[in-house]
Amino acid sequence: MAELVGDRDRDRAAQELQRHYRDGRLTTEELAQRLEAALRARSTKQLGSALKGLPAAWRMDAAALRGAVQSPVRAVRNAAILAATAVVWLFWSGGLFVAFVAWLAAKGPSLGALLVFPLLWFAVSWLLWTGSRRRRAR
Repeated sequence: MAELVGDRDRDRAAQELQRHYRDGRLTTEELAQRLEAALRARSTKQLGSALKGLPAAWRMDAAALRGAVQSPVRAVRNAAILAATAVVWLFWSGGLFVAFVAWLAAKGPSLGALLVFPLLWFAVSWLLWTGSRRRRAR
């Protein structure tokens, strides 16, 4: 005997069908027919027939499977890299802000200071975060 399904299961199936439609696997007519079948489904067998022939969303290749069962040591290492990057970024941002205020107090506002400091902050921030992402990906 097939297991009964609830509203949540039918909604998930409908979202899955819409994803396949967006990906070009279903025509508008097929989507309408399958959505009607999915939303009227009372059992897993009926729900499965609405999704029949479509690839499952959860299929994983070997690389994705390795990432899903990532070792705790690597997760801790990545968290430490992220925390260290955040601390360096906070000190960098604070130091640059103090330098900017000191520059304004000493020399007054100028177009150069108003352009250079934000661009310098953005460039170094971007380099820090992209470098952090590369280190965590190893």
